[in-house]
Amino acid sequence: MSQPQNAVIISDSADFARTLMGRWQAEREVPAFTLLSAEFWDHARAVSGDVAIVAPLPRARLEPVLRSLAASGTAAVCASDDPGILAWARSLHSSALVIPQQDVWADALVQLGAEILARVAAQERAREAERLALESQHFATLGRYVVEMRHAFNNAMTSLLGNAELLLMEPGAFSARVREQLKIIRAMALRMHQMMQRFSLLEAEMQIAESDSSESASSIPQRKVGT
Repeated sequence: MSQPQNAVIISDSADFARTLMGRWQAEREVPAFTLLSAEFWDHARAVSGDVAIVAPLPRARLEPVLRSLAASGTAAVCASDDPGILAWARSLHSSALVIPQQDVWADALVQLGAEILARVAAQERAREAERLALESQHFATLGRYVVEMRHAFNNAMTSLLGNAELLLMEPGAFSARVREQLKIIRAMALRMHQMMQRFSLLEAEMQIAESDSSESASSIPQRKVGT
């Protein structure tokens, strides 16, 4: 199950945060919000988020925020009503999306933030799919090894079981203690042989299921082009 997404809002303005969150509440998917003051950003860098929304800030206070966000790899969207700050941020902090704070600034920030969160979610799903595929590959390799070694393993178990049986057929050759140990060897060899038989049954069932799946796929009629 995927973790809930989090949007970090870095702002010294309560109105900015309130307006942005209110606008985001109208969307179908709303992330969790973490509000941070730019003044205390240096003390809160441990707070993680999938996207950071930075309110209009003076250049001196915006610089450390954008620098630390870039270093952490957090996608950032920044708004500003200062053309000089816009040009400076775009030239020196290419990893951050910088937009002018116009009349529809909240709509633009929410749209960009939502797109970034969707991309982050897609990347997370891709990583999870890759992890599951790698895990499945490991299990498949282990399964192939078990199947390949099954015959040799069965032969060894048959030899061990047969020799234990032969030794137990000589009633006066061993002490009672040794005979009990031979019985344990025979019982364990039989148990391991039964375990390998279960692998054989599982392999047969998987082959039947694969064959049925292939037949079902081949029986689906193909639509001709142009019909």
